[in-house]
Amino acid sequence: MRVIVGTPADLERPVSWAHSTEMVDPRPHLRDDELVCTVGGSLVDAQSCSRFVEAVRASGSAGICLGLGEVHTQAPPALIRACRRMSVALVEMSHGVPFLAVNDVIVDARLRAQTSHSIRDGALMTRLLESLRSGDTISGMLDTVAEVLGGSFIYQAPGESVDTTRSRDPGELVGEPIEVHLGEDEWLRWYHPETPSDQEILAQIGRVMQIARREREVRQGEQRHRVGQLFSLIGDGLAHHAALVPEIERAGLAGSRLTVSAWPASTARPIAAYLHKALIADTAEVVFVLTSNAEVVHTTARELSLVCGYSSPVAVPEIAQGIAEARATLLLARKRGSVAGPESLTSLGALLEQQPRARLLPFVDQLIRPLVSPEVRGGSDLLVTLRTFLNYGGSLQTTANVEFLHVNTVRHRLGRVSQIVGRNPLDPSDRVDFSIAIWAYDKSSGR
Repeated sequence: MRVIVGTPADLERPVSWAHSTEMVDPRPHLRDDELVCTVGGSLVDAQSCSRFVEAVRASGSAGICLGLGEVHTQAPPALIRACRRMSVALVEMSHGVPFLAVNDVIVDARLRAQTSHSIRDGALMTRLLESLRSGDTISGMLDTVAEVLGGSFIYQAPGESVDTTRSRDPGELVGEPIEVHLGEDEWLRWYHPETPSDQEILAQIGRVMQIARREREVRQGEQRHRVGQLFSLIGDGLAHHAALVPEIERAGLAGSRLTVSAWPASTARPIAAYLHKALIADTAEVVFVLTSNAEVVHTTARELSLVCGYSSPVAVPEIAQGIAEARATLLLARKRGSVAGPESLTSLGALLEQQPRARLLPFVDQLIRPLVSPEVRGGSDLLVTLRTFLNYGGSLQTTANVEFLHVNTVRHRLGRVSQIVGRNPLDPSDRVDFSIAIWAYDKSSGR
């Protein structure tokens, strides 16, 4: 490992863990004092380098470790400049040295400083670290701990169900537990018939559980981003729907018609914590979720207090259609503050909600503003009558009744509208244009 950018103070800074990532902006997954490791697959220009370094600095991470050989043969000059400009330490690692070797050194240092010299405890920690590197589950590692130390263990973390060894109900566990708090709403308990007193080993085990959970969250987050890239490509017609089939099968959704839902950005983690049988795709602008039916969507939105939009049921070859529908219904859902389904797309108002405001301004300028101009006498009355006429399906008599006018007065006012703007409200096609114009006018004036 060679230092490229760094002061003596940087080199003395403690490193809590080595976090590997290829994201340009990994800050949602970073924590204080982590060494951020990357082979630089996303660091292809000055902008991406600057954005990456800014994310590392903003997260309070210890610095950047660039692995050479896979993408870059030497540190990109743009990366070096960005690190110097923002005072972020940068080291490079030779080709062939795995990033996990850094974690091995960190854990080894922690163990030397914090653990007892017990052969049993040392052997247990070695086994746990091997399990950590192999991606074992928290439940599997706790089984290993119980096998060596005896008793039963419970690990609790935010948004995660309790993992217990031997699948026992907590009420049936014997002995007075010892407990270590690992963070907010995160703890590890050890139930043992003889009430063991060695809390230090429990704290060390708890830190391994924390690391395992963090590594799992990172893997899951990166997987959601990869699926999100597939969704974006398929939605844009740049990839075939068959590319999603393996992911759909892994999610247990094969063989059924699917509902595509779209959710606000940055909601992937709470959705993933709540939904266990779903395919979640995380993109920069929106989170897509693939489920077996719309009822799951409504329940999830209600429980998490989120708005979302969802599609009609689609088969796998129709995924692109489902993505488009979900995007459109999310747009409506955000504006209405509630869940929106495909039925909400089949109205003129819903169609107009999806249009950029600038596209509708000509309707207002050409068909409404001339009526309310100060030069037009009684223009406000003309607009009121026109609005009522459109609201009641183009019925002259109903408009007259609602406004307490003679039907000839209604005819006269609509005739004046036609003279002023050059479009006839009595013509069905022109009525559609007037409806669009009034809708856009109301939106622009905050009605």
